[in-house]
Amino acid sequence: MSYVVDASVVVKLFIVEDYSDKATEIINAHAKGYISLSAPTLIVYELGNVFWKHPRITYEKAYRFIEKFLDLDINLVDVHSNAELLKTACKISESRGLTFYDASYIAIAERDKVKLITADEELHNKAQDFTLLLKDVKGI
Repeated sequence: MSYVVDASVVVKLFIVEDYSDKATEIINAHAKGYISLSAPTLIVYELGNVFWKHPRITYEKAYRFIEKFLDLDINLVDVHSNAELLKTACKISESRGLTFYDASYIAIAERDKVKLITADEELHNKAQDFTLLLKDVKGI
C-alpha cells in the first residue's frame, strides 16, 4: 500500500505532539517496507521552517532532524519538474482554495491514486476525497 505524507505528520517524529505515536507507526511501517511513502520535495523546506520556528530547536538539531528525515528514503517528488503535476497542483490550489504547498501533496496523491495522510484538519476538510486524517488512521 502507498500513501503521500505531509509535513504535519512527519514533524511529529521530531516534536512530540498529539498523535506522534500514530505518525511514528506510519513511518516505521514505511521503514520496514510494509507501506511506501512519498511527498513533494518541498516537505524539506516545510520541516526546516517548523524547526526554525520552534523555540527549543537549534540549527544543529534542525539539521540533524532533516538528515534523519532524508534517511527515511521517502520518495520525494519534484512537482515543478513535471508539467502535468505542476498544472494539477495549480488547478487544485485554485479550485479548492488551498495553498500551492498543500495542493502539491494532493496532486501527487491524485496522480498516484492514493491517499494523503495529514494531521491538518483544514486541509482534510477541503480535500476529504484525497486525504486521511492522521488521528483516524487505523491498522497501517
